[in-house]
Amino acid sequence: MSRLGVSAVVVLGLVLVGSGAWAAGPTVPFEGVWRRPDGGGLVRVAGDGAAPFLMDFVSQRRWRLEPREPGVWVLGGSRPEARVTWRQSELVLSGLAVEPMTLSSVPVRTEAMTVSVEGAELPATLWLRPTGEPRNAVVMLHDAGRGSREALEPYPALLVEYGFAVLTYDARGAGLKARGDEGRANDAALQPGLKAQGDDGLAAVRLLRQRLGPSVRVGLMGFGHGAWAAVGASARAPEEVGFLILISGGAGAVWKQEQHRMRNEGRRRGLTGPELVDLQEFLDVLHDARLYADGGEARARKTLDFHLQRAKRKRWLAVTPLSSLGDVTVERFLELQRPLWRDVLSYDAAEDLPRVRGPVLALLGERDETTPAALTARALTRGLSKRTGANHRPQVTVIGGADHALAVARREAPAVETMSENALRTLTAWLITLEVQ
Repeated sequence: MSRLGVSAVVVLGLVLVGSGAWAAGPTVPFEGVWRRPDGGGLVRVAGDGAAPFLMDFVSQRRWRLEPREPGVWVLGGSRPEARVTWRQSELVLSGLAVEPMTLSSVPVRTEAMTVSVEGAELPATLWLRPTGEPRNAVVMLHDAGRGSREALEPYPALLVEYGFAVLTYDARGAGLKARGDEGRANDAALQPGLKAQGDDGLAAVRLLRQRLGPSVRVGLMGFGHGAWAAVGASARAPEEVGFLILISGGAGAVWKQEQHRMRNEGRRRGLTGPELVDLQEFLDVLHDARLYADGGEARARKTLDFHLQRAKRKRWLAVTPLSSLGDVTVERFLELQRPLWRDVLSYDAAEDLPRVRGPVLALLGERDETTPAALTARALTRGLSKRTGANHRPQVTVIGGADHALAVARREAPAVETMSENALRTLTAWLITLEVQ
């Protein structure tokens, strides 16, 4: 591993320690950031809203923490078995090195804030280096269905280590669970579409400017759907958004991303080739823009009705929006689907990308089963090439072997999430360059 690669792995651990900023969830008494005794590696322990985890940034691996006995937790999936022992404020990690390691706590600086948007007050956390004032700051925008701050780890820590201030916040509707047709409709009303998500991000940008001062350059970092929201927000306010970091999204029509996701879900469920062709035919009908115009186009509605009736007898129904709707009519289906089409699926960043200013970095996973990496990379490159007045050449990189989370599969540890070294190295090099500009 190169020196830069080692640096990227190490600095990712400088994160929040016990500030109470995270949403409630299972925790461990040693939640925080810890340093290996060998002087370089850091270990992050936190809850992600579902279960506590431990991430060792030397090996780039993240394990679920599983309780074994009082004061002892096992790193789930580790082979040979690794564990952490907590005794009287002392944390010992064994099984990842030849000898057990006694870890030392690492302090950080955070502030609780609130992003005020129309109809909501969004709890937020401002991340800062322990000393000094930042030259750059970034607001992070969530992927679909991952609206809590826990979902953004470990990126805030990485940016803080390179001198950036970072603002994370709980998105509108974070943690909601849809229940039935009406529950889905109510949840959709509470969870913002891409434009609303971008507008919330711009409100956070303005809050950062107010807190840090006008000399600080503030950018947006979007993940998945948040990348599309970041592009739209930057196009609407290019004078306010100083740079963009796009992870696993940001260009092409969003409905094409959804088709890619559903096809891959079908493959995972064992659909045959002919079944996948049949699924694609249905999805093409489903994403016909004529259906979602006022009143809908009669021929398109008739075609959809025919395919809806056929779909009820197909195995691939389970991977489509019909899977939990039961025996729904075409009118009811369109009533439920229309807000999603209008606010999310129909968005294509082609017209917005040429209006983006400032540096742009986009990272995409070659094996991403949610976002089509090659299609998105081409759309980003094409759209950003049409910019005028931009002084910085965009960087669009497809990370070999990486998935939607920019993680890579390891044969020796298939159950353990491993972050891509290439993704970390590319991102840290770009951050270093941006910080000195």
